[in-house]
Amino acid sequence: MKNCRIAYLEIDNFGVFEHLRIDFSKDKKDPENAEIHILTGENGTGKTTILECLTIKFDDKPGKTTNTNFSKGKDRENVFRFGIENSHKRDKYIINQQKELEQRETYEFAAFCYAGYRKISGIKVIGPQRIEDSPLKDSLNFSKSINPHNLIQWIVNTKTNELNSKGRGDFEKAKLFKKTLEILENVISDIINQSVLFDIDDNFDVLLIIDELSLPFDVMPDGLKSMTLWLGDLLMRMDRIKWKDDLPIFERNFILFLDEIEVHLHPAWQRKILPVVQKLFKNAQIFISTHSPFVVGSVDGAWVHKLKKEGAYAVLDGEPTLSSDGKTFVQILADTFDITSLFGEQNERKILKFKAIKDLILSGQQYDETEFNTLIDELSKESRALENLISMEIKQINKTLGIDILAIHATV
Repeated sequence: MKNCRIAYLEIDNFGVFEHLRIDFSKDKKDPENAEIHILTGENGTGKTTILECLTIKFDDKPGKTTNTNFSKGKDRENVFRFGIENSHKRDKYIINQQKELEQRETYEFAAFCYAGYRKISGIKVIGPQRIEDSPLKDSLNFSKSINPHNLIQWIVNTKTNELNSKGRGDFEKAKLFKKTLEILENVISDIINQSVLFDIDDNFDVLLIIDELSLPFDVMPDGLKSMTLWLGDLLMRMDRIKWKDDLPIFERNFILFLDEIEVHLHPAWQRKILPVVQKLFKNAQIFISTHSPFVVGSVDGAWVHKLKKEGAYAVLDGEPTLSSDGKTFVQILADTFDITSLFGEQNERKILKFKAIKDLILSGQQYDETEFNTLIDELSKESRALENLISMEIKQINKTLGIDILAIHATV
């Protein structure tokens, strides 16, 4: 069976959109990597709205999303239209979060959403206990999809089951429990480039051991905490879901919606998180909104959908383009984020003034020599890069006019 996937979305008269059709039917470039669609654009262009609209197809309770407009009685069929490929047996693929998982024998499709999240403190479990919540509870609610208590309970349960199996001499079963948690450990290790292990102490407090440094869960750095929470929640849910034919987690077909999950991450980690997820879940379709050039430039073969404001509404800014990890961040800033400045705003203003005076010189017009000299002095002292830039500009003046402009100033 082919993977179930979203092919397109149409929105009419909703939020910042008068009309939008966004096509996701482009071919997947690499069968060994997940299909990724990246939404970019300045604040207010509807990136999060698009993600939330996409979740509606899989959520019978849209009022539970963070966008309260979905709960105001709008006729969704007249506002949102979707293209879903390979979903002819709709009941098998569309998730009703209100049904307990046990009501279905197995699943062969699921959908999840996450946003940047780092709130966790004072969570205590008393020991291994069954998690009563369905693995799909709030899975399509950006503000509630992560349940830190359930995640910590799952880690405690998994570690305890591993240790108990070893104590009974059932080492094969112990390996299965260990492998489940190792997935999360390895993913985080790949991103932060450090050894990562989960452990529990005698009081059933979860510890994260990073290169032999032991950290309680609630005092982890914000970036590490945010990343561990959503990745851990996803893997916990996938581990608890009964999947058809016991398909391994890495082989499963699901859709993942990510809303600015890089927000708490250092740029070095922003560059790594999407490639790791892309390789890990090769049969997933991933939709992500981001303001980070490091995320956009971190993967090959992702489709970048750029949004812009046009009057009061947001529209697509051209056809989608393919991402490439061969582009420089300067190229990505210019092509994807419309940022061509290389320096801070104050120095950019000085450069513009300098170039305006340069144009006056080249055209033989009068100019303020004192201001010109001051700009040269200030910019040259700011950094080596600016010094080199000003030096090249002066050389161009000298070559064009056949004079030494600074020597002339010095004799005045």
